[in-house]
Order: sequence, then structure tokens, then C-alpha cells
Amino acid sequence: MTTAPEDPGLTPDQAQRRHWMGVLARAEAAAIRACLAQAPPLPSHSRLRGPEVGLVMARGRQGGDGAPFNLGEITVARCSVRLADGRIGHAYATGRDLERAELAASLDAALQDPALRPA
Repeated sequence: MTTAPEDPGLTPDQAQRRHWMGVLARAEAAAIRACLAQAPPLPSHSRLRGPEVGLVMARGRQGGDGAPFNLGEITVARCSVRLADGRIGHAYATGRDLERAELAASLDAALQDPALRPA
């Protein structure tokens, strides 16, 4: 797996959030549930958007480094939630798994609290 180059304009918290959002976007719902079964319960949340299914445009490059072009649309599930303390989490995940998007959004919001991050 390749990783995106580090952006020198990101704060350490932003870089860490970018990392966990990437992990959550690639994780299956069953894997997220299995990890959550071994962790303290997530804080309660209210839905701001979704979860819902939509389409996003995938971009490609001829030969991997040529001019960008629209490759086609892909299906995504997305969700935004707000925790009781006001932190907001967002998630997009390929496919139609609405539970996966809501779990990822809830985790994104919870992980913004340094006290709730794993050691």
C-alpha cells in the first residue's frame, strides 16, 4: 500500500486525523465492529447528514502520470454526526454500507478527543 506524501501545512492533529480517516475508509464494517467490541462504548451521537448513498466522480490519469480525466462514478455511503460535546465526525466509504459510514463518522468524532484515542 502506498501512502500520500506528508503535507507540510498540516498540524500534527490534522495529520493524525487524516491517517485514521484513511484507515476507517478502507475498513469493513465487521472489522470496525470487532474492534469496538473490545473498546469502551462510543459516546452517543445525533445524525447531521445521512447515512445515505450517493455517487462521486473518480479521476484517473493516462499512464498513471498523464493529464487527469473523469474515469467514472463510484457509489459511496456518507454520514456526518455530532457528539453531545459538539465534536463533529464525517465519513465517506465506497459501496452502499450505511452502517459502516455511520460507525466511521462516530469514530472520527470520538477520536478528535485526545483522551479517547488509544495509547
